[in-house]
Amino acid sequence: REQGELVSQLDDYVLPRLESLDAPLLAVIGGSTGAGKSTLVNSIVREQVTRSGVLRPTTRASVLIHHPSDAQWFTGERVLPGLSRITGAATQGDDPSSLRLVASASVPRGLALLDAPDIDSVVSANRDLARQLLSAADLWLFVTTAVRYADAVPWEMLEQAIDRGTSVAVVLDRVPMDAMEEVRADLAEMLARQGLGQSPVFAVAESKLSKSGMLPVSEVTRIRGWLGSLAADAVACAAAPVAPA
Repeated sequence: REQGELVSQLDDYVLPRLESLDAPLLAVIGGSTGAGKSTLVNSIVREQVTRSGVLRPTTRASVLIHHPSDAQWFTGERVLPGLSRITGAATQGDDPSSLRLVASASVPRGLALLDAPDIDSVVSANRDLARQLLSAADLWLFVTTAVRYADAVPWEMLEQAIDRGTSVAVVLDRVPMDAMEEVRADLAEMLARQGLGQSPVFAVAESKLSKSGMLPVSEVTRIRGWLGSLAADAVACAAAPVAPA
């Protein structure tokens, strides 16, 4: 298993990144069952780009959202070559071994968002795919809730991210306002103990969703701004001239 995961990371991340240093950053949104990953992605993009729902487990194609100008980086087999590419609207018959590509001008150039399956899904294929997608990430945006942030499985994955050198940011979702400070402080202490004390933490208050199933703009403004700054840095680095040897 460890050998397979190492080969996957070489194929899905290390070699593609070495060959294409100017490619967009890939931010994989992962987390536990029912953490609100798809709702968060839709709310960040402000479009219904990925299906969310109460039925678990959700077996569907993973969704990668990119700026229209960055399409060429993802239509081929540069990353995740084992997943076939599909486009168009999501359907109930989506093959989980495929990757649905969605172009959206709401995503800044230089950044792509990938909505991954649950890391603790009761379906083993979903768990394996989630691990594979995380191994392809430049950044893991780990989504958890005020109730489940101390669960064992997510912390096992966070330890793997540390071992691989993957950058990690945490979204603490559905936090009651009266518990906000206490929960954030406890999570920050846990992250510090695991060597992730410098990882950004974004808290999303328990909120009523809009009719289109999105969080209020105010709850995702900081996350959108932070992702936008990363994308801007990536584009600037890609455009910088290479110093002569």
